[in-house]
Amino acid sequence: MTDSIFYFVLNMSVAACFVIVVLLLIRLIKPLPRRFAYPLWALAFFRLAFPFTLTSGWSFFNLTGGLIKKLITIETITQGTIVVPRPENWAAMNFMGAAETYVPIEYKSESLRNIFVVSSLIWLIVAAAAILVWVILYLLTRSELRKAVRIRDNIFYSDLLLSPVIIGLIRPKIILPAALDVDSPEGIMVLAHEYVHRQRLDNLWRVIAILTACIHWFNPLVWLSLKAFFADMEQSCDEVVLKKGDYNTEERKAYAKTLLHFAEDKRIYLSTAFGQSNVKVRVVNVLNYKRLTILGAILSTLFLLAVILALITNPALRD
Repeated sequence: MTDSIFYFVLNMSVAACFVIVVLLLIRLIKPLPRRFAYPLWALAFFRLAFPFTLTSGWSFFNLTGGLIKKLITIETITQGTIVVPRPENWAAMNFMGAAETYVPIEYKSESLRNIFVVSSLIWLIVAAAAILVWVILYLLTRSELRKAVRIRDNIFYSDLLLSPVIIGLIRPKIILPAALDVDSPEGIMVLAHEYVHRQRLDNLWRVIAILTACIHWFNPLVWLSLKAFFADMEQSCDEVVLKKGDYNTEERKAYAKTLLHFAEDKRIYLSTAFGQSNVKVRVVNVLNYKRLTILGAILSTLFLLAVILALITNPALRD
């Protein structure tokens, strides 16, 4: 059973590699704001979590040619037990080509079966250990911050913090360093940043991203994408604050100084912190921020929709 799950996890991880490379290349497009690029990481997480998706002639994977050994239709796996619209157009990509049948998986040779059985056990043990470590770190973080003093609403002070953070999933709390005046211009900027994180449920997406990386721990591109995802999360949050506040040049400089003031607090896990990510890159992004024109917004949206269509679909079924 474990080897069957690992077989599909491995195929999903290979498919995600193509998506991650494309997204990393898209990040190099300087005029594209990070708030447009940030949601695209959902495509990578989708590929890492769901083997089946719609087939399309517009799929990027039509260009991969013989790398895909077989397309496995959803009917092959579910045998009609799960009802989906147009099931003949739902398929999973098989890059391994090591199996003859899939319910249950029958490998092409005994040696291949042994390889997948042993590999799946190693995968499961390391994945479980990685998830356990992150859970422990999260619990330690919450334990450290239990003594935070409430200011108002969901805003707290803590002597333990070097950088403002928002922690929690259901009722997230904004916790500020004790030295920060919540009503100062600096404090107002920090709160605006953290409110964007809360509205976008960024802590939830952070947890999903970390758990996904733990499951695909063997794939170095997944860890690289995790780092890029966190960087885009913070930079896109900065951009949303600047856009909503309609910051002028002097206000952008003040925001950049606030970023520099708060060093990254490395004790905070599974939570968004104001000083997290590459501060130098964020400062440059803030100082160079420009509002998109209507034409720029339309073109960016059309480009992103095309990317989504190309990366979320599987190649068209061949006769």
